[in-house]
Amino acid sequence: MAKQDEAKNREYAKQRGTFSGFVLLSDKSWDKDKFKRDLEADWGLQPDYDEGDGSREGTKHCDALIIDLDSQRVAVGYMDIPIPGGEAEQNAAYNYMWRDAVEVTKTHQAQILVTVMGEHEDVKKDGELFVKLTAALCKQPNAIGVYANGVVYQPEFYFAMKEFIERDMYPLLGLVWFGVLRAEYGYHVYTIGMNSFGLDEMEILGTAEDLNTVKDFLMNIAGYCIDGNVILHEGETIGLSETQCCRISRSPGVCVDGMTLKIEYGK
Repeated sequence: MAKQDEAKNREYAKQRGTFSGFVLLSDKSWDKDKFKRDLEADWGLQPDYDEGDGSREGTKHCDALIIDLDSQRVAVGYMDIPIPGGEAEQNAAYNYMWRDAVEVTKTHQAQILVTVMGEHEDVKKDGELFVKLTAALCKQPNAIGVYANGVVYQPEFYFAMKEFIERDMYPLLGLVWFGVLRAEYGYHVYTIGMNSFGLDEMEILGTAEDLNTVKDFLMNIAGYCIDGNVILHEGETIGLSETQCCRISRSPGVCVDGMTLKIEYGK
């Protein structure tokens, strides 16, 4: 198990600072110039663009942009095909906040991949840049969803994240999904996206406590770890008050792949 943990930790180190997602489009077109204008109008960003046709023999056409912003590098690529294998539709079902997520996602005909490549030392800044780029891409008139963090979001969700940044708040919810699954007793609450910060995903399993309270607790713990680059370890305890002591263990994930931190939630 120790060797498996070590290998997984090396994989986390590779993922640290790499944020990616797909803006789903209702038809096979994208306005690249509009994206550039929106990026400048909304964020004052005027990066260097390296443009090219990313198509290769035997593949679909890909209109690609490489964006350089100081020490940050981003790839944006339009592809005139939907996400293959129904993957986006399957994961859209996990968005409990968007009733029509699956039906809307089924209609997408093309996609724009956006990836922040994790070459910057400030991982929080990398994540914020991903949100800025995604929010700008969501202004495409045919944008119908964003497939990221194992779920599909409404474009309006990223407009809300834009407001977070403008109010000097970190857009955590656009970078980490706080999922909920029914369990035999109560609910499982989990994260997807902590790996991009070089941290373990987290799970609270089989809780019968108030769901909103448990979600808020997990958001606070995740935000605390990201803000201070805090690494939690098996056998430790954590809480939001002097009296709250939730024990931590680490084992293969129940709701997500890989090793996760299990937090035994208690008041």
